[in-house]
Parts: sequence; structure tokens; C-alpha cells
Amino acid sequence: MPRGRPVAVVFAAPPGGDEVRQGQLLGELGEYLSDQIGRRVVIHNAVSYDDLAQGIASGRVHAAWLPPAVYVELDRSIGLRALAAAERGAGVGYFCAFFTVVESRVTTLDQVPGHSVGWVDPNSAAGYVYPRLQLASLGIDPATAFEQEVFLRSHSSVVRAVVDRAVDLGATFVHLDPSHPRKVIRAGWSPAPPDVDGSSILWLEPFGPLPADVVATRRDVSERTAEKLRDAFLTIEETVGDIRAAAQRHFGTGRFVPVKPRSYDILRNSLEAAEGKGVEVLASLRPSEPV
Repeated sequence: MPRGRPVAVVFAAPPGGDEVRQGQLLGELGEYLSDQIGRRVVIHNAVSYDDLAQGIASGRVHAAWLPPAVYVELDRSIGLRALAAAERGAGVGYFCAFFTVVESRVTTLDQVPGHSVGWVDPNSAAGYVYPRLQLASLGIDPATAFEQEVFLRSHSSVVRAVVDRAVDLGATFVHLDPSHPRKVIRAGWSPAPPDVDGSSILWLEPFGPLPADVVATRRDVSERTAEKLRDAFLTIEETVGDIRAAAQRHFGTGRFVPVKPRSYDILRNSLEAAEGKGVEVLASLRPSEPV
């Protein structure tokens, strides 16, 4: 790292739920990374995604675990070095989609505006962030598109609200068979929650495949330090159970793979399309009502 930088490497992790338990897990991760790269790694537990992005952009944070949309935005603005990607469900296409009931008058995305929608959570990739980006890329501003928006905190709750007609539309994840683009392997409605008939669901055009979360550094982090961090994450599944389990519990995976830069093109292209249609992208990805 350049002269004048602190000896410690500051690594930021995204906000999570249980702060006490999360702090323990991140402490274990910090010790592991310190041992692997040969210098002290301080873990910064971001309080929000804005905090995460601002930390990297300002230089207060040197490396971070980033959701794909945050990574792409920062890479476009300041340039980042992607080190490793989280692997979840190898061989499965991970998409998001709006859905409704088969009797609905909404059958295409351009018919979405003017209706009510159920979201999972403001931090949910498939249940909030990417469905909104999908609309923005079509020139539909999600900040003003809906008659009503509600956050229901789980994918199954969103499915139930749509089936019960509490909201007109929902958004959730869809795992598709890469060899059969309309074959659903798993989705928010499949297997269906108890007392819900999955055949009553009509899903609209999916958006994806969604790229993985990424571990990245600023460009001014030395190449040697970046390489050591990359190797530490790529080999984390081979480590003692405690470290692997800590990564699994906090990040949702204990396996990391080399980054495929082209997999993020769908987000770059969608952001550019939204901007070209006059939709202010960052505002489109924030909640349009208090949570």
C-alpha cells in the first residue's frame, strides 16, 4: 500500500442482523485474514450500504465484501480490483422476477406501474434491489411507479400476500435451469409456502442472471496485498471448520471462486440504460417509503 497508509488493512463487511453474533464471526474472519496476509486486518462492520460504499470511496476502507450493484457503481466511479466471488448454487441461474396471480391483468412489465407491490426487504437483492433496477432499465422509475409498497420481510410472506390479493405484485428470486430458460428449479413460490397453490402464480420476464457478491479492493492497495487477500478467500473452504463456518453464517457461503468480470455486464448495461432513459439510478434503488 502507498506510503502514509495505516499499517492495518481495513476490510469492510456489509450490515447484518445479530450484531453480537456478527461481531464474533467477523472477529474470527479478521484473525484468519491477518494470518494469511501477514499484516493486521481490521474489520469494519458497515452500518448500511451507504456506509460501505462511502468507506471504500473515501479510502477509509481498503477492501470490502460488496453486493454486485454496489461493486459496479464503485467500479464505475473510482475503479476497483475484484478478487473473488461468492459461490452459491453452482450450475444454477440465479434470477429475480416480478410475479402475480394468473387472473391478474398484469402480464408484462410495462403494465406494472399503478399497482401495489410487496417487497421482501430494502437489502434483498432479488426481492427489492434488482427488480427495481430492471424497471429502471426500461425507463420506468420505481420511485414513483407503484400505488403502494410494503415490506414483508421474507420471500414466503410476499408470495402469500400476492396469493391473498393483499398486493397486486411481488418480487422474489428464481433459480432457472441454464439449459431450459423457462424451467424453474426453485423460486420464492416453488416449493410453495404452506396452504399456497404454486400453480396460481404467474411470473413475468426474469432479470439476470444476477452476479455474485464480490470481494474487492481499491486500486491503490498494493498488488501484493490484493493477491494475498484473494488467495485467502479462494482457499477459505480448505481452512479449519470454524473459519469456514463463520464465512458460511455471515456471507451465506464458505466457498469463493475467481471473478468472471463479464458476469457483471448485465448490471453495468442496466445502469447505463436507466441513465439513458432519464431514471436516476441510485434513487431508484432506495426505499421510496420509510421502512
